Parts: sequence; structure tokens; C-alpha cells
Amino acid sequence: MFNLSIHNTVWRFYLMMAIAIVAVYTHQVWLIPVAMLVAVSAILGYQIGTPAAKSGDGKIIELPDRERRGQRKAG
Repeated sequence: MFNLSIHNTVWRFYLMMAIAIVAVYTHQVWLIPVAMLVAVSAILGYQIGTPAAKSGDGKIIELPDRERRGQRKAG
């Protein structure tokens, strides 16, 4: 839950709007719950299938210790 990236969330809202527009203009009332399910999945961030493995996508930068480089002085 809540593990969608922002571009996947935006694409799901686009899909939801496309389904809703098609449902309204073609008078297919049964598509409205489908659009609502897509909207809820976009809001909650549900992802169908296997979750993406976290293979070190984040970059870890070690900062130098203040003790090693000395204290900074204001001014």
C-alpha cells in the first residue's frame, strides 16, 4: 500500500478519467464502478503483481565527521 511512484499515480488518474468519459458518452453505466476502482487504487497506491525489488536505488552518501575536520567558526 502507498508504494506507487508519482508518474504511475498520474497515469492511473488519466486512465480513470478516460474510463469515466467513455462510460458517460457511451451510456455504459457498468464502467463507472471500474473507474471508481481505478481511482481508489491510484489514491491508495495499490500495485498489482509482484512488488518491485528494492535493489539499492537510493544513493547513500556518507558525510564527514565534524571531529575529523574540526569545528567551524562563525564569521
